[in-house]
Amino acid sequence: MKKLAILFFMVSAFLYAQEKPADEIAAAAANATNPLAFVTKLQVQPNYTWKDNDANQINITSRIVQPTGTLGLPFFKSKAPSKVYTIYRLEVPVISQTFPNTASLDATGISDVILLDVVAFKQKWGLLGVGTGLIMPTASPKVLGTGKWSSGISGVVLNTKTKGLQYGVLFQQYWSFAGDADRQSKNFILFQPIVNKVIAKGVVLAFSPIMNFDWGNDDYTIPISLGITKVFAKNLSMSLTPEYVVSGPTKGDFTVRFQINAMFPPTNKS
Repeated sequence: MKKLAILFFMVSAFLYAQEKPADEIAAAAANATNPLAFVTKLQVQPNYTWKDNDANQINITSRIVQPTGTLGLPFFKSKAPSKVYTIYRLEVPVISQTFPNTASLDATGISDVILLDVVAFKQKWGLLGVGTGLIMPTASPKVLGTGKWSSGISGVVLNTKTKGLQYGVLFQQYWSFAGDADRQSKNFILFQPIVNKVIAKGVVLAFSPIMNFDWGNDDYTIPISLGITKVFAKNLSMSLTPEYVVSGPTKGDFTVRFQINAMFPPTNKS
């Protein structure tokens, strides 16, 4: 009941906030929910997770998304930056977790840093993205990370040409290649269906759970989630997403994700 009351209060605050002109709001809503939008983004995302046996975790992820008129690497210029460009995304998670029944898991600190480098291609129906990803074992204490360097491929297919609707998929496949010899090797894919539907002025309903298929352990984690994104101005949005894990090693986990998203559209793509 307490979880539902907190969620209801936060949703109500979203929906009754002041709004800006409709044109600004529509453009900002499209940019806020599009992972390949040519917009610089600075995001702060606190997540709170309730686990079994009174365990809990707070994860505050800071994220920088930077588009450039290049091809994969900064020194390869795109000949048509309005149609082909690169998105760099850096994620830095800070975690604090408490496990009353497993004191060895209690920890507070930084987790593994993730860097994505995706080349986006404009299509008649929307956007296609292909790139690479790198997970760096920066966790301290070590229990907060994988202990492995991992890299792999990433891809995005997103339809953006249907008014008021975006839909597609995003995936990231990783393999570990170096790191702590005492830690388990990694081979997994993160798969994320994306459905974003405008339901009112400045309000977007978002379905985008991140599924984890762990090939190395022959296991998988399937969450369900449904979020609300509220756009306040052309350069500011916030989102609130409850998530429940229905299958996998963390089955039963309930998470509330809150994101503040500041956007800075560039004047050109050169």
